[in-house]
This record gives sequence, C-alpha cells and structure tokens, in this order.
Amino acid sequence: MVITVDLQKMLKVVSNIFIAFGLVLLLFVGYKVWEENNPARLSFDSFYPLSVPQEFNLESIEIPSISINLPIFPSKIENGRWESTKKGVSYLLTSPTPGEVGNSILYGHDFPNLLGNLPKIKPGDEIFVRYKNANPKKFIVEYTQVVSPKDSSVLNQTQDSRITLYTCTGFLDSKRFIAVALFKTIE
Repeated sequence: MVITVDLQKMLKVVSNIFIAFGLVLLLFVGYKVWEENNPARLSFDSFYPLSVPQEFNLESIEIPSISINLPIFPSKIENGRWESTKKGVSYLLTSPTPGEVGNSILYGHDFPNLLGNLPKIKPGDEIFVRYKNANPKKFIVEYTQVVSPKDSSVLNQTQDSRITLYTCTGFLDSKRFIAVALFKTIE
C-alpha cells in the first residue's frame, strides 16, 4: 500500500499535535503536584500574628449551606511558612480561640473535598465551630471578599469576636477568598 505525500504530511501534523498535547498535559500535572505540595500556597505576606499560642481544643467546623463539615487541625507559622493540612481546616494557634475576643484565623486548601465550596458562601450563612470539651459556637457570615496575599490586613486583630475563614482562589490560586463571620450566641 502506497501512502501519498499528503497523507504523510497529515499524519506528521497529527502526531505533532498529540506530542504537543502530551507535553501540555505533563506540564499541567506537574503544576498541580507542585501546587498541592507547596507549603507557602495558603500564606499571606507580611503577617505577624500574636506570639503566644492558644490552647487547642477545637474539633470541627460545619457550614450547612455549602455542605462543609471538616475537622480542625492546629497550625503555626515557622520561618515565614504557614503550616497546612490536606485532611481538614487549619487553625492558626497564635490567633484567639473562636468565640473569644479577636480575629480567629482558619484556612484550608481549595480542593473539592476541603474548602472548594467556600466561594459559594453568602452573608447571613451560619458557621458552627465544635469543641472537644464545650458546646459548639455559632458564627454568622458578615461579608466575603477576594484579596491579594499581600493584603494581610484582613487577618488583623479586632475588638469583636470573629473568625476569618479563607482559601485560595483565582487564576493559579493567586488570590485569597475570605469569609468573615461574627460570633452569635446559640438560642
């Protein structure tokens, strides 16, 4: 069987397209592996938290409106690197315990099984923080915002009792989606 010159050219073009597609796919997979294992991914620049770690007695966080119910793990900032987990939500130990006066900082990856749904949260939604040895505390979402990792002012301490819950968002996770919720007593 004789293959014509036009058919040979077409086969070469198709094979080059497949090779290019394979390389793009390989680069994308490499980026996703790096992204998932990059410890600085969830950090904010120039944030200096309280110096005294709080006692850790948190158990889980639940946001019924967006079907989130995750365990909470203690974390800290060491040498400018924010610890994070792939098993749930991280609680910055140097921020106040949720429900106490100040800004409690909780964060997690934007993976579908973690805080991937967080950008769907709306003002007025309820967030429940459960404790190991105490009753749960309810927070009502006051507002949401997308900020740059350079805008660490959203993590500053406050005179009210609030939680700031955030995850990555935007192209290549270049932004932070935050939800600020104020403490409300459970009736």
